[in-house]
Amino acid sequence: VWGQPPQNSQRNSFDFGTLGVEDEWQHTLRFENSGSEPLEIKDVQLTPPLVVTTMTSNVQPGKSGIVTVRLDRPRENGEFQGTVAVNFRSQPSNPLVFEVVGKIVPPIEFDPLPMFFVSTQRGQNKTASIEIINHEHGTFEILRAEHASSRFTTQLEALQPGRRYRLSLTLKSDGPAGRMNDTITLVTSSREHPSLKIQAHTNVNERVHVFPDKVDLGTISIDYLKAHAETVESLSTSVIVYQDGGKDFQISATTDVPFLELSTSQAQLKDRFEVRVKVVPEKLKSGEVNGAVVVVTNDPEFRHLTIPVRAVIEVADRPAP
Repeated sequence: VWGQPPQNSQRNSFDFGTLGVEDEWQHTLRFENSGSEPLEIKDVQLTPPLVVTTMTSNVQPGKSGIVTVRLDRPRENGEFQGTVAVNFRSQPSNPLVFEVVGKIVPPIEFDPLPMFFVSTQRGQNKTASIEIINHEHGTFEILRAEHASSRFTTQLEALQPGRRYRLSLTLKSDGPAGRMNDTITLVTSSREHPSLKIQAHTNVNERVHVFPDKVDLGTISIDYLKAHAETVESLSTSVIVYQDGGKDFQISATTDVPFLELSTSQAQLKDRFEVRVKVVPEKLKSGEVNGAVVVVTNDPEFRHLTIPVRAVIEVADRPAP
């Protein structure tokens, strides 16, 4: 990389490509003194984790100077965009700036993540995929995928044998409704990484279902609400009740939690309802709350849906009289 620190600030770019998170990397940035006076480097400002290992302190006219930088550790995975700004004593407002860019990758990369999030409706199988990319110096094979779940199937493809694989998960729509978490183990031929773990978070919704499937109001402070009445609205929440393929879906909602006020409204497509849950501060009493919102529908198969409600109501201790 060549540049000159002259009348206007210069920018030079160096791309180190793809670099492992533990790989050694250093590079020498070169510049030329095209002026008639010697140049003395005052200091070098760098984007972490770049550090200077060696540099030329004085550069005579017509000669070249160098700044050698190393990418130190720890490093974050992802795109790296850094700068090396060389400041000169004779030109304090006109630094020579080098851009250093590239991508830092782990030894084994999962694109997009080392986990599946797959949700589907009853009667509709759904497939999602993850790519596994080997950035190690040596190649290895992914021999097989192992899991104990009958809820889904997996398929393994070698896109670039030894380097890139695709794992696909197909969630069966006829399995138990609700959310489940499973672990998929990829058995490999790598000595450093003989097995790789991938989490499978799956969900099968019934034809009529709610989202979210519970109301957790967390901890509510009565004293705080009295002092900050404007925050009451932030405690309001809602759940959506869906009827897959519905055209004239109807519901009503009740609750056994005394301090909650419910209201419902139908969406334009008439296949879903919003249940709005509002906290009434005047009815709050200290203690733990474990109640429910009960939804009654006009669907002959799903007449009642129960949504758990949880909260902890706190009040400051009063001093004894």
